[in-house]
Amino acid sequence: MDRALFGGDSGLDGDRHSRLCLVLNGATLGRDIELLDRYRDKVDLVEVRADFLAPEELSALDRFPRFLGRPAVLTVRRESDGGAFRGTEAERGALYRRGSAGDWAAVDLETDFTDRELAADLGRRGVRIIRSFHDFTGVPSDLVERVRGVAPGEIPKAAVMPRGTADVFRFLDACFRLRHREKIILGMGDFAIATRILSAKIGSAVSYCSLPAELGRIDPEAMYSVYRFPAVTRRTRLFGIIGNPIAHSFSPYIHNRGFRDLDVDAVYVPFLVDDVAAFFKIARLLGMEGFSVTLPHKSAVFPHLREADPLCRSVGACNTVIRRGRGFYGYNTDVGGFLSPLKNYFPEDRFPSLRATVVGAGGAARAAVYALADAGAKLLILNRTPRKAAALAAEIGAEAGPLDAEGFQKMEGFADLIVQTTKVGMEPDIEGDPLAGYEFKGTELVYDLVYIPRLTRLLQRALEKGCKVINGEEMLMAQAHEQFRLFTGLESTFKDSFIADFNLPVG
Repeated sequence: MDRALFGGDSGLDGDRHSRLCLVLNGATLGRDIELLDRYRDKVDLVEVRADFLAPEELSALDRFPRFLGRPAVLTVRRESDGGAFRGTEAERGALYRRGSAGDWAAVDLETDFTDRELAADLGRRGVRIIRSFHDFTGVPSDLVERVRGVAPGEIPKAAVMPRGTADVFRFLDACFRLRHREKIILGMGDFAIATRILSAKIGSAVSYCSLPAELGRIDPEAMYSVYRFPAVTRRTRLFGIIGNPIAHSFSPYIHNRGFRDLDVDAVYVPFLVDDVAAFFKIARLLGMEGFSVTLPHKSAVFPHLREADPLCRSVGACNTVIRRGRGFYGYNTDVGGFLSPLKNYFPEDRFPSLRATVVGAGGAARAAVYALADAGAKLLILNRTPRKAAALAAEIGAEAGPLDAEGFQKMEGFADLIVQTTKVGMEPDIEGDPLAGYEFKGTELVYDLVYIPRLTRLLQRALEKGCKVINGEEMLMAQAHEQFRLFTGLESTFKDSFIADFNLPVG
């Protein structure tokens, strides 16, 4: 059995890679093998979660590693540590002693598991011991000390649950303070998704994936095919996207595909962000070269920029941040991306006579409003909070109204083009329709910036009335081409339709 996967240094040096472990949590050993067979070529090792196995399966546990063809870790996790084992500690110890007689690469024992006889037997047989602890309440203040306190020869494993962006920074700071310690260190939950992909950068010997993905894990196919996990090292260039929510974003598919096609050693990862200031600290700590910005942070990034280009300043929204030296610089690729698909429907000399309604008053709305105003269109801005619509309208001499019957009546004179810029109708709110009270005539061009689902409720209604429609996919791809050039200095090769290019589900 190859036990070298658990040896060596922390993984923070140069080209060292982290290892990808598939968690096998089936009720039967047969189901575990079936799952492994699906992803065998994408993972380096497996963790067999005996706490999920049916009682009748446990008698074969010691013989199981020989059938796996991958180094295997045996784990019997208590419910209090996020597992499924409900018996007594004596019963759990007996299961460990019986099951660990097999040819395991490692056995995962919690820091408070005190069976010295078992530990000594594992040591004699050359089986590594992983000493783990879990904290589902946040990032403990003594994380560094707890990792360093694990006995020499054993591998410390810390799994903690960041509760926000500031917690993620504290977690990453601890990782770098432990850079020369062999360890497995994991962030759980949605805020920590990026840390799973970047385990080589933060010095974790192993990252974990599962199906279905849970507690911040990513499924093995995405780890391998989207994020190219086996190729990520400390030297890999880092880009990403920040937003809240962020799970819906397909920007990682687009940019990572671009890196792959052009053989660029880079990775683009999602960050769920609730504290923009804390994220900029993370970006500095990780040496990020750039990142995309989506809702609701397109204005909140400005105080943290050394400089923003004139378009960013005039629009008041930044969707692209590039690092140069010690400073961050802001750009807006949304304006050009927004106009790009419209040119297929309106010749340039048509815009000055165009009368359009823009729904929303946030960062995406600002890009649409400024793009259309600069092209000469006459605009009406509607928003659930009328004062926000009025404030944006005042900046460019447009009309404004509430998002209700009064506003819908005003739309009668601004209905050549209707642009929907809010997140209403986006996953998971797929039944949402911000213009539910508006009756289409069939002459409008309806442009919804949401791209998942591909046909929102709003666009479905518009199509039923005979309208032409555009979804947010076209704008996303157009602005991404320019973002990719800003990130890398290279021209992207991905196609105009990311759904067609990547064979993605469309909701």
